[in-house]
Amino acid sequence: MMKDWTEEEIDILKKHYSTKGSKFVSELIGRNPDSVIAKAARLGLYMLPKWTESELKFLRRYYKEHGAVYIAEKLGKKPDAVLAKAARLGIRFDGKRQWAVWEDNYLRRHYYDREKKSISHTLKRSIPAILARAHLLKLTQTRTAKWSDAEKKILRELYSNRKNTLEQISEKLNRSKFGILQQAQVLGLSRPRKDHLWTEEECNYLINNYKVKSHGEIAKHLGLTAISVSHKMNRLGLKLRNKGRLWTEEEKDFIRKNYKKIPTREIARLLNRNIDAIINSAGPLGISAGRPRPWTESEKKYLQENYGTTPLNEIVAFLGRSKQAIIAQAAKSNLTKKRIRKNISN
Repeated sequence: MMKDWTEEEIDILKKHYSTKGSKFVSELIGRNPDSVIAKAARLGLYMLPKWTESELKFLRRYYKEHGAVYIAEKLGKKPDAVLAKAARLGIRFDGKRQWAVWEDNYLRRHYYDREKKSISHTLKRSIPAILARAHLLKLTQTRTAKWSDAEKKILRELYSNRKNTLEQISEKLNRSKFGILQQAQVLGLSRPRKDHLWTEEECNYLINNYKVKSHGEIAKHLGLTAISVSHKMNRLGLKLRNKGRLWTEEEKDFIRKNYKKIPTREIARLLNRNIDAIINSAGPLGISAGRPRPWTESEKKYLQENYGTTPLNEIVAFLGRSKQAIIAQAAKSNLTKKRIRKNISN
C-alpha cells in the first residue's frame, strides 16, 4: 500500500518541485519520482521552463534594451515566461515599447475623429507618445480643417431633425460621419429618439383602418414601418383585425390534392390566398406532417429511364413530385445526367 504524504513532505514538494524537479524532491523524501509527479499534479504544481546558461546570458544582455517579445522570438519561448524569468532575476525593461502594426492602423483611422485621451486609453500609451507617433506617421500635416461658424450653423439646423440622415449631413458639409458626431458633441447637440412621434391625424387613420387593412398597408399609407404600426396598436390597446375568410371545403380539397405536387405559390394564386396561409393550412389538413411519400418501384424505374434525357419539369409534372425530391432520389440512385447521356450515346 502507498503510504500517505506527511505535511513535511508536502512542504518540501511545494518548495522545490517547480524549480528543481521531481528527481531532486524524490531523493530528499525517499519517494519514487512518478509518485512525486502525481502528487504535484494533484496539488496544481508545475515545472518552470528550464533556462540554459546561454539563454540566461542572452536574457541579461538584451532584455533591458529590447524587452520580452524580442527575447521570446529569439529564444523560442513565450513572452510570459521571459517576463517571469526576468522578474525573478531582478531585470527591468528600460527601453520603449515598439509600436505594432495594428496600433499604427488604429491611429491612422481615429486620430482626427477621437479624443487623444480616448486613443491613449485604448492603446495604453501616453498622450505625448501618441502625438509623437502621429508626427512620425505624418498625420499632423493633413489635419482636418477647423469648423467654420457657417458649418456649425448648418449642423445645428440639420442635426436635431432625424429626417436628415448622417449621410446627408456628411455630404452637405463634406465631413465624415465621425467628424459630425464629434462636433455635435462639442456643440451639445442631440438627436430625438428613433421612435416616430405620432400625430393626431395618423392616430385617427390607424384607429379607422386597423380592422380592414393590414399593418403593411397602413404603414405604406403613413410612410412608416409595419413594426412601428404594430407597436402603436399595442400602445393604444387596439386588437388585431378580424381573421381572414374561412376556408371552404372546396379549397381544402384542392390543397389536399395539389399540395407538394404543384408549387405553393401557384396554389396561393389560384385560391387568392397568400403563401403563408397555404402553408399554415397544410398542417391541420394532415398533409405536411409525417414522412415523405415513399417512392414506388414504377416511379424509380421511370426516373432511371428518363433522368438526364427528359426535361426536369416534365418529370415533375409526370410524377407529381418536387424538383428537390427528384434530384435527391436521383442522387440516392447514383443517377447523373452525364452518365445517362453517355450510356444512351453508346
